[in-house]
Amino acid sequence: MSSHIRREMDSLGKRPLSIVIIIPRMEPCVRLPVEPRETMLRVGSLELDLIDRTAKRGNRPIDLRPREFQLLKYMMERSDQVLTCANLIKDVWHFNFVPETNRVNVHMGRLRSKVDGPNEVPMIRNVRGEGFVLSATPALAKNLPGLRGAQAERADSNKF
Repeated sequence: MSSHIRREMDSLGKRPLSIVIIIPRMEPCVRLPVEPRETMLRVGSLELDLIDRTAKRGNRPIDLRPREFQLLKYMMERSDQVLTCANLIKDVWHFNFVPETNRVNVHMGRLRSKVDGPNEVPMIRNVRGEGFVLSATPALAKNLPGLRGAQAERADSNKF
């Protein structure tokens, strides 16, 4: 028991206590601070409002379907990381197995056409043989974090 709660109990004395008296006095002691939740994700000029469920790139609004919203949110939370199809199937679609399907590629193509406008630098990129990356900076695939380890593993397995 904390010292503040002990002092409050001592101040009440030895008389019988009613729950009506105890709860209001103890409430400030027990109340935990609430951390503010982030309601807006930003990667470069791309913004995703988690409350209104809207997206925009710069001043251009992006109309997203529910699954595209989930996929973009997942990618923005992990920007600059290579995301494999298996991870996307497991974490966005909540499958416990990886089906033989092009589902991720189809959704990624739709999302890419909506996020990357005709005169804009592409933010969603395919990393051949690895997966997909959402990044605000136009970087070469070999410089992306997370890919170095995957490429090194593949290079080591090719040695034998």
